[in-house]
Amino acid sequence: MTKYQGGCLCGAVRYRAEVAPINERVCHCRICQKAIGAAFNARLLFRIDDVTVEGEVATVNSSPDLKRGFCAACGATLF
Repeated sequence: MTKYQGGCLCGAVRYRAEVAPINERVCHCRICQKAIGAAFNARLLFRIDDVTVEGEVATVNSSPDLKRGFCAACGATLF
């Protein structure tokens, strides 16, 4: 059974992880607010090797140290 799974609005990208996250966080910084379009960004952090991603993911640098991933087809924010 998959512990964590999800995907974009159109279904072109799916992701899953079978392990517990290494970090859980709620961020209220202005960059996260703008990227998510909400007052905060709730997220889980996994080692990249522990996540399976299917579909085409595009990225954008939202700050010098951070790339955000989104569905190349529908634009839904993913990572």
